[in-house]
Amino acid sequence: MPPPTQQRLPPSSPEYKGISQLNIIYEAGLDSDSRPILILCANNLPNPSTINYDLILADEFVENDYVLIFFSSPAQYRPSWLWLLKAYRALDRRYKKNLKALYVVHLGRSYRMIFDLANKITSPKFARKLRYLDRLDELKQLVKVPDAMIPKPVTDFDLQVPILPSTFKVNSITPLPTVSLAFGRSLQDLAGLEGWSLESDPSVPRVVVQLVEHLRVIGLDKEGLFRKSPASEELRSVKTKLNYGEAVDLRNHDVDVAAALLKVFLRELPTPVISIQQSNELGDLLLASSSPSSIGEAHDDEKSKRSRVQSIFAHKPYALSLLRYLMRFLSEVVEHSHNNKMTAHNLAVVFTPNLIRVDEPLSTSNSDKNNYATVPSTQQEALANATLYLKQMNQGISLVEKMIITHSSFL
Repeated sequence: MPPPTQQRLPPSSPEYKGISQLNIIYEAGLDSDSRPILILCANNLPNPSTINYDLILADEFVENDYVLIFFSSPAQYRPSWLWLLKAYRALDRRYKKNLKALYVVHLGRSYRMIFDLANKITSPKFARKLRYLDRLDELKQLVKVPDAMIPKPVTDFDLQVPILPSTFKVNSITPLPTVSLAFGRSLQDLAGLEGWSLESDPSVPRVVVQLVEHLRVIGLDKEGLFRKSPASEELRSVKTKLNYGEAVDLRNHDVDVAAALLKVFLRELPTPVISIQQSNELGDLLLASSSPSSIGEAHDDEKSKRSRVQSIFAHKPYALSLLRYLMRFLSEVVEHSHNNKMTAHNLAVVFTPNLIRVDEPLSTSNSDKNNYATVPSTQQEALANATLYLKQMNQGISLVEKMIITHSSFL
């Protein structure tokens, strides 16, 4: 097998499309710190006689901080040890820099030796991000991966792994208060708890106002705002204090803490700001091309869209109020994109997974595929779930980008 190169495939190329369809690497939601989860599945590696593994190194994503899960077994085809070492050294610097945690599941001892050797030779710092996990239940204590995103061959293999005394330990985390005062509460609950209503200005939770006002003062020109993740320990410490109602001076923390907490707040709402159904309805309304021929028609069009949006959020008025507030702020961030590099599209990529999801919480008792909750019965079903998630997120990104740019005309 030839050594890997720095070759990059254009998305329009047949090879790029072919590799993408293999679902060797796919997205699987967000972790508890609101970082994208990517899954690399060895079981999906193709026959090396038909696909050059070097092309799998194509530069597809990883512009933001992310978490990678590597399901190393089972695998019909495996790259050689030499290829693994050379591939590791060939990775672009930002792949390693933006990777915040690598969880390797079901990896044999011989391959662990190769991984450890690569880390000692190339990057001891990278080694600190690496965790070897013997079983899926160990993974689930660290990252909440929807069962439907785990390929069936991986779950079948896991059932065959002998249960042995484990040295696996989860770092202790300060428990959250029984009744949170900020995160994980419904918007209606927070309104009653904090004494604001839909007629208030602003009509959003205090923690959101605190985070946004802080970012508005010191964060608008921060390059990569919302892309970078702070240290997990610092993030959880500040989050816990806010949940207990303690006073927090955000000036004592890196600006990325406030940015990450805003995403976490949205992600942990019991119901999403925008459900999948609402996303589809808003997409039909806002992404359809129309060109009013006069000022009067444009005014009528805006009025019609506002009325339709009100109807779509009729049963979630607090979510609509939060959406208005957030879109206004994100448009301010875009105005500083010459410094922060966060265009409307870049912000949409970051915020869409936090804003849009199914309306019901994940539950293993729910058989709806859109919930990504049930264990897939076939490999094809697991791939279909990953494809569905990617499709919904891509549609959502287009919608959120449109809302950031044109929110004043319909919100």
